[in-house]
Amino acid sequence: MKNILKSISVITIIISLTCIILANSGEKKIKKHQEFPDLVPIAKDLMVTADEFYNWHRYKDEGGPTFSGSSSWRRYMDFLEEKLKQFGVVDLQKNAWTYRRWFTSEWPDDSNWTLVSDGDPIRVAHYGAYSGSTGSNGMTAELIYYDPTTPPTSMQGKIVVFRLLPHPNPPLPENYKKYYTLSDYEYLSDAETFPPLFARVPASRAVYFDVWYQLRQLIRIRKTLTEGKALGGIVVFNMPYDQLAGLYTFPVPVLYHVPTLYVDRVAGEKLIEDAKQGKMATLTLVAKTEKAETYQLIGYLPGKYYGTERDKKIMLLTHTDGPSISQENGALGLLGIVAYFSRIPRDERPVTLMVFLDNRHYMPGLEEAFAGQDWFVKHPQARDSIIGLIAMEHLGQVEYRVSGDSFVATGLVEPSLLFTRNDPDLIAKAIKAVKEHNFPRVMVKCVERKGAHGRSQGLWYGLGSLALEWDLPAFTLMGTQGAYWATTARLDKFNKELFYTQVKTMTQLTAELMMKEKH
Repeated sequence: MKNILKSISVITIIISLTCIILANSGEKKIKKHQEFPDLVPIAKDLMVTADEFYNWHRYKDEGGPTFSGSSSWRRYMDFLEEKLKQFGVVDLQKNAWTYRRWFTSEWPDDSNWTLVSDGDPIRVAHYGAYSGSTGSNGMTAELIYYDPTTPPTSMQGKIVVFRLLPHPNPPLPENYKKYYTLSDYEYLSDAETFPPLFARVPASRAVYFDVWYQLRQLIRIRKTLTEGKALGGIVVFNMPYDQLAGLYTFPVPVLYHVPTLYVDRVAGEKLIEDAKQGKMATLTLVAKTEKAETYQLIGYLPGKYYGTERDKKIMLLTHTDGPSISQENGALGLLGIVAYFSRIPRDERPVTLMVFLDNRHYMPGLEEAFAGQDWFVKHPQARDSIIGLIAMEHLGQVEYRVSGDSFVATGLVEPSLLFTRNDPDLIAKAIKAVKEHNFPRVMVKCVERKGAHGRSQGLWYGLGSLALEWDLPAFTLMGTQGAYWATTARLDKFNKELFYTQVKTMTQLTAELMMKEKH
């Protein structure tokens, strides 16, 4: 009996010790689990205010368009760099190179781009970027009209007039539906304000589809001009003057040496008739080129483990170059995110935020033409610690529509597209953030699967599509920008409240990505 009792006592002691060990182990796990506090919901008092965002945009707007390497762009970059330093970003680096920048006067100064047809001055809405230069005396030649159904046998030595093609009538080609109609989605706020899915949309409803459709035709026109050895080109857009004025060429072409001007549909009627009759015209486009230095700016808001092997990074990505108040204001949006997390102690930030400000979007040939200069090509190992992506472009925009020959605000904000990956958790978090912050007129999209109506969710637009290439968890946001391709889109076309809502939403989604790594 004594031996039995002794055995029971030993077993009891062992069990007790085991319970203590397990309890301590559980306590350690709990402590590890709570190493970082929850970062959601967002604390409003840590956000940059809408008024401060407005002041940042006012400073940007004072410099005008920020084409890569220009004086205005350098001014903008100096501002961004100084703010990043103020908000605790460290190890800032400039990945710099030079290129040949083409430029002329900017609207409303149209003195360097003029047109006279059959002795009559024609109002020019804008120039064809990177199309060469005529010199101060211009070029005088015979006009010829380009009819795509019966193209002229020769364009050599002539000034060719093009009318952009109209939108196709139903049934719409699949390629047209892919690029120029509203595709499916995961979630849609303010659904009643959107046009129907996969249908042709008139410019009176959704200008952004119409602008993109017309801009894309310039690729074909440039090829026709250069292959035909034309002396010059004139493109008649199906737009009123107020919409076309200042419209910058996109995608930005490589310099092609056929001076080109853009005119609105009213001015274009006379030009087309003059061209059909072979009248003489004088086209002037005085432009210069310069060797310009440009750079990508990279920096880090350190997380707890920055500088160690345990460090992980979420990349904040956007471009810094463009023609308008909001084409390239994604950097100010990311600055708002950095400012927010800089107000949280470093020990409570589970990952580092890597700021990556690209400079190639409005350079000739786009990012692809300068792929060899990219930071990640030079430093491929920099990708290894990146575990997520946040990207923002085209923020704080107001919607416009065409009404007769006027271009007017609709009273609504421009629609936004919020993309994420094919992960139910990420999709749910995107929809949750949109609802919590009352984000107006936004489509949550996941292009990797069918949408709410069982149809294609279209293309992932913007630099944020890098998430697909690198296979990263991501949230990326862009406005659809009907009016914002033009240099005429200035501070009066900026909505600070929408910008604030967009940044607050994306700050929460940044926090959601950070919390995936907090354990």
